Amino acid sequence: MFIRTLVLAALVSVQTAIAGGIAVVDFNKAGSLVKEGNRIQSELRVLQTERETRIKEMETQIMSMRADYEKQAMILSEDTRKQKEAEIMQATQQYQQAVVTAQQEMASAYESKASKLFEKMKVVCEQIGKEKGYDLILETSQGGVVYSGSAEDITSELVTRFDAGS
Repeated sequence: MFIRTLVLAALVSVQTAIAGGIAVVDFNKAGSLVKEGNRIQSELRVLQTERETRIKEMETQIMSMRADYEKQAMILSEDTRKQKEAEIMQATQQYQQAVVTAQQEMASAYESKASKLFEKMKVVCEQIGKEKGYDLILETSQGGVVYSGSAEDITSELVTRFDAGS
């Protein structure tokens, strides 16, 4: 009788452990659905547009410099021609550097904003996990999950709760 009770208790605790279970969440998907994520995307689009405008202005200036140079090349002195070529070369190098800098700034802004958002989402996931008794919640968009089986996806609940708390 004691052994039977012990076995039943063990089975119940195994079922309870399994019942706690595993859930999955996709932070990238949630990030695109929560209000704060949409706000961040808008901010990044504005930043991107500003950078593209600045780059386009530089590109237009270089094209204008080249066109002027080509029109005047035949009448310019050797020294003036070399000076104009050096100016065009310098403007081209500044343009190339501006493109690289803009790309780095965009990547940095995205990383910073996404990191802060994901940290906030993590707190909400911890609350969900504690409330629902999950043993583990796996984030799927970073490639950390190869198989999720029948794990419950709590992404939509994260979005709802995140927006409710923001």
